[in-house]
Amino acid sequence: MIFVFACISHLYFSQSDLDKNQQLIYTYLFGNELVKAKDLIYSDCLVSKDDSRKIIGYVYLSYYYAMNKDKRKRSETLNEARTLARKTGKPLDNAYVDYGYAGYFMDSNNDELFLNFFNSSINTFKKFPDEHFMLTLLYFLRQMYNGSFSGDYKAYDSAFKTGNPVLISWALSRLGNYYLGQFGQTNERKYMDTALKYYDKSYHYARLIKEPAARNKSVLVYYINYVCSLNVMVPAQNEKAMELNHLSEMLIQNDANLNKYRTDVYNNIGFTYERMEEYKKAEEYYLKAYHYYDPDNYYKVIDKISVFENLSNIYQKLNDYKTALIFEKEIKNIIKEDSKKKLTSNVGIMKLFYKAEQKSQEITELRKRQILYIIIIILIGIAGISIYFTFNNKFELNKKNIALLEAEKKISDIQQERLKKHALAISLRLDYKNNFIKGLRTKMKDKAEISLDNIWKEDQLNENDFNEIQNIVEKVHPNFFKALASKSAAKLSNLDMKYAAYIYMNMDNQQIANILKADPNTVRVTKYRLKQKIGLGKNDDLRSFIQNIDL
Repeated sequence: MIFVFACISHLYFSQSDLDKNQQLIYTYLFGNELVKAKDLIYSDCLVSKDDSRKIIGYVYLSYYYAMNKDKRKRSETLNEARTLARKTGKPLDNAYVDYGYAGYFMDSNNDELFLNFFNSSINTFKKFPDEHFMLTLLYFLRQMYNGSFSGDYKAYDSAFKTGNPVLISWALSRLGNYYLGQFGQTNERKYMDTALKYYDKSYHYARLIKEPAARNKSVLVYYINYVCSLNVMVPAQNEKAMELNHLSEMLIQNDANLNKYRTDVYNNIGFTYERMEEYKKAEEYYLKAYHYYDPDNYYKVIDKISVFENLSNIYQKLNDYKTALIFEKEIKNIIKEDSKKKLTSNVGIMKLFYKAEQKSQEITELRKRQILYIIIIILIGIAGISIYFTFNNKFELNKKNIALLEAEKKISDIQQERLKKHALAISLRLDYKNNFIKGLRTKMKDKAEISLDNIWKEDQLNENDFNEIQNIVEKVHPNFFKALASKSAAKLSNLDMKYAAYIYMNMDNQQIANILKADPNTVRVTKYRLKQKIGLGKNDDLRSFIQNIDL
């Protein structure tokens, strides 16, 4: 009976769908109840004599430190988990550690290492039954990484199999967001109806959550999403939107755990007032959103920019162009600062990661030497064998050092290439913002009649295009620019490289002109000069050459 109980206990701890305490830890973290989460991690996991259980505890503790913004302790905790996983050698233990590192490198904006650990983790969990809870968390992690709703149905299917209302409610919210995005692209009412249907289902499951903090967060997310939908519906649903806005405001005022959502709530309220053409009230709530905006919080660059764009737009409608320009400049500063942070963070993270790797290797080498010393003491009389083991140990150590240096160089090359692509994307957005500000200044100097609505709508359309273009540019094949430069007859400038990227993405002259605020004739002339620099003949097609370049 003891043996059977031990087997059942092992199954319980290794299958996340059956692990109620693990799910409760996640619920506490989800609801921002960090003290409760930490207490349960220690009492249920870290005091356990089972190394596999400790590994789960260390991984969740790393996410606890992530929410406390303590990178050093987060890194140390993951190293503890990795040391234990190497000791046990169990695939599931390593899958949990990989899940922890995937979140770590996602927050550090390191795409290559994130994808490496993410793929390793999810591929392992897929091989085991009753691991839908962890698979759902991994699908959520990928959605956070790429900022899209890819895999929403997979996340929902896995969440539904767990029966966990927190995961189900969150997955349904993501499905609603997907269909709301489809409505924004097509303006077809069927997508809006589907989005509202999934939001209502998410609210139903949110009400089933037992823990108050997690329940309040899920309900608040429902209010925020639903108001976003109402704010873009035609005809306007302002009365219903304001009702839900009021409920959202009450929740954030009564629950301190929801403070980080104040910016979202006040942005929603401001947008509702803007649709009602009550611009002063809209300004009031947009300023509240700005007041509670935390640049070091969970927001991505696009979320940061939206806070300032709302203020810029409302000041244009209030004919306060000077203040509008201030916020437009702030958007440029955010973009520049984000680029600098990513560069600094990645360099630091890579150093920490390889420092930990070297330390781990040192520990492994020390253990090997201890075994070797024991053998030497036992076989003290066999000098030849002792010499063999000594030289063999040095040879293996040199091989590992060489492999480590090669790995460092490879990752450094990957990082430099990714930073170049990111810099190009940032440059495109800065070009657009510079041209927009110059155009606005010109119109103000001419004192001609200005249609603010037309300017705002045009900027919003171009901004949407820019978000798409930035994502595409960052995914351009890493060898594209090298291949183009090597095949060109003359040296290509940064502007030439930008035009080549536009053509590689199949953009026509009018689209390029819209992005650069340039005349289409200027675009044609620049493309013709690019063709000459590359060394193409009169009858050669520039677009065909660039899109079919050998990468």
